[in-house]
Amino acid sequence: MGIGVSSGPPGGGPPHPAPSGGDAADLRYVAPPERPLVELRPSRLTGGRALRALAARPRPERARRLVAGRLRRMAGGGPWTTAVSGRAALYLALRSLGAGPGVRVVLSTFNCTAVADAVLATGATPVLVDCDAAHGAGVGAADVEGAVVVLTNALGLDEWRAHGADVRRRGARPVLDLAQAVPAGALLSRYDGAGCPLVLSFGEGKALGGIGGGAVLVPGADASAGEGSWGNGPAPGGELAAVGRELYRSLLARAPGGLRAAHQRRLRRAPGWSTTKADHLPDAAQAVPRGPLAPWRAAVAAAQLERAEALHRAATDLHERVAAAVRDRLTTCRLVPSTPDLTSGIELVFTDRGTRYAFAGALAARGVPATWNYYPLHLMAPYRRYAAGPLPGAEHLWPRVLTVPKQPQPRMSARALGEALLAADAAAARGRKRRGAP
Repeated sequence: MGIGVSSGPPGGGPPHPAPSGGDAADLRYVAPPERPLVELRPSRLTGGRALRALAARPRPERARRLVAGRLRRMAGGGPWTTAVSGRAALYLALRSLGAGPGVRVVLSTFNCTAVADAVLATGATPVLVDCDAAHGAGVGAADVEGAVVVLTNALGLDEWRAHGADVRRRGARPVLDLAQAVPAGALLSRYDGAGCPLVLSFGEGKALGGIGGGAVLVPGADASAGEGSWGNGPAPGGELAAVGRELYRSLLARAPGGLRAAHQRRLRRAPGWSTTKADHLPDAAQAVPRGPLAPWRAAVAAAQLERAEALHRAATDLHERVAAAVRDRLTTCRLVPSTPDLTSGIELVFTDRGTRYAFAGALAARGVPATWNYYPLHLMAPYRRYAAGPLPGAEHLWPRVLTVPKQPQPRMSARALGEALLAADAAAARGRKRRGAP
């Protein structure tokens, strides 16, 4: 989606221009490796799970109940309700807390657009606050009395631990969005005393490896009133194609290098392929679909949840081993003090603006992709009006954040990833020295 120009905030403020100058440069991606060894978000849909999904597809309501039941067992109880997407699940969580016209919903500007769109769909007013790499959302300095507060664990920081009790004490109603996490018992049981809605996403690219959908736990809801499904509406199109893509990607991860390289060449020729995030920034808020977890999405989520516990353990272990190997040896950047099971990647923050591009290029040369998905909401046209002014923490942080893969996959090892990070750090340091940076 191209970048548009908005009419500006109410009251005749200036229009929001397309990113330019330093922002435009920092929105450029390094081209992915020509022959990748690993993926940022690997597929989890093996042939066996695809067959189980195929068997479950004709009975969607049973698959929805199966998803809800597995989540209930993982979390140690609670009425889980599924929805067509993660943003629909967040919408349901917000509505359960009274979000609607005249209600403020406080959220960090370091969020994906889906979070802001879910807030807007309720009719509530988003209030964007700052973010930093130590504490996450800057809700401590915000007026949250009477508001709903969405905590999304940006950069894998445990925002519930940092802010949950405080915002509740100050009269707010919190929501905990765990969309980037692997839903497993070790994770969900950690928040069983939170007493607030928990939101999950099974979308493409999420750590669980689904094809779409979401779920929400609303404490106190009546599980007998139809747990497992929410809303009515047509199934989204393209479900079977999404299953095919995920199955193909799963097979490709085990394929010889030549086949992986050919796949990358096809991707680069595909419509919409771009080397800058600027080409994909929205020029309008998106509608939130409302309906039940669609048949294929339900069937795939049910199959994927069978391996959630093992995936959670493996990803957490790899994160901890890589962090231990590189934490004290990196010179151009530092590890964000993430909670390993709250993020689908390993997050780095660079000292100097511009260094991450060289670092990512050095990683790509070793077959390791990297990305930067954080561009603050208050810098995008549809959401600018919801920030009271500049948010300097986020504006300093976003050009310095890099996400590298950590999800278990055939060619992934803690040792190889650690060595790649240290080699990229050395290459970036040499480049910084050539530029005369201190």
